[in-house]
Amino acid sequence: MAHTIVRPVPKVNLIPLQPPRLLRVFVFLAILLTVSLFFVWSRLQLLNLQYDISKDESRLREANRQVRRLRVQKATLRHPGRIEDVAKKQLALRNPTPEQVVYINR
Repeated sequence: MAHTIVRPVPKVNLIPLQPPRLLRVFVFLAILLTVSLFFVWSRLQLLNLQYDISKDESRLREANRQVRRLRVQKATLRHPGRIEDVAKKQLALRNPTPEQVVYINR
């Protein structure tokens, strides 16, 4: 007659490691790891979005400064005294004589 030797189930930290229970532990650890990785990923996404928003706000402030500078430059260039000065000095134009003025009646 053959004798069967039954060995005791190994224990880790006084927890018996039986196959069904071990499977539950691995499933729990896998779920915990997945949730932890998702949390870390979402935090990284949040940080990246905050960095992008900060860069966009900085570009917007610079664009607003440029718009203000261009408006001042536009006002300076459109000033009638400046236009007259450029016409006389750079284009050698002069005021019309009374004979050159044509009046139109409506």
